[in-house]
Amino acid sequence: MAHNSALPGLLPLTLSAMMCLPHHAQAEVGFVTHFGSKDPDAWTVANYTFTHPAFDTDWHADQVSFQDGLTLTLGPQADQENRFVGASVRRKQTTHFGQYEAVLQPAKGDGLVTGFFTYTGPYYGTQHDEIDIEFLGQDTTKLHVAWFVDGVLHQRDIPLGFDAALAPRRYGFLWTPHQITWTVDAQPIFTVTAAQAPIPQEPGMMFANLWAVDQSLANWAGHAAPDTQAQAAFKEVRFRPWAPETAPSG
Repeated sequence: MAHNSALPGLLPLTLSAMMCLPHHAQAEVGFVTHFGSKDPDAWTVANYTFTHPAFDTDWHADQVSFQDGLTLTLGPQADQENRFVGASVRRKQTTHFGQYEAVLQPAKGDGLVTGFFTYTGPYYGTQHDEIDIEFLGQDTTKLHVAWFVDGVLHQRDIPLGFDAALAPRRYGFLWTPHQITWTVDAQPIFTVTAAQAPIPQEPGMMFANLWAVDQSLANWAGHAAPDTQAQAAFKEVRFRPWAPETAPSG
């Protein structure tokens, strides 16, 4: 969740120039999941009333489906403080520096946010560090990238040149101690370095969610109509660890 701010321009870097990952490292701690069925040992499904002031959404387990990929559903609910019930899943094991990717199709509609991100914070005994891929449903021709370091937000909107809500595509980010590069279909679209802004350092947990923003954030993401219903689809999530001993210097 973020608001617009200016950052330095794109850097003409390629993934191959930044990282080389040995096969044994991927086999040890990397993973790929296609969500063919629920895996309670790996993923937690949120199921509770959510009181965060930025959200107009509670989390219900029945809004999550693991058939033919991961499907997250949002719809209206009656007689509750939050107007909507949405969906969120969290990977139980933390991950750190590496390449994160999701093949996903975000939801379209005013006031909606589809997210794929890493997060850790005081609830987990750390400072608030986070790296986000977010789609604002009011304009799914843009990718909203954001990152937090000790609770301080940095962000950028990236024009895609296509409507992400029309079909699944591969989105990701490569996170190292010194920079983050966001990608679409494995092509870099935005890089931030430690010389430009602080880079998260804490390991985090991977999340995927679909939610409606509170009215207070309507200027950022729009305002969902009371009868709004939507779905976001995740066909694949993968992580490949960063291997500093094999990354080229400079």
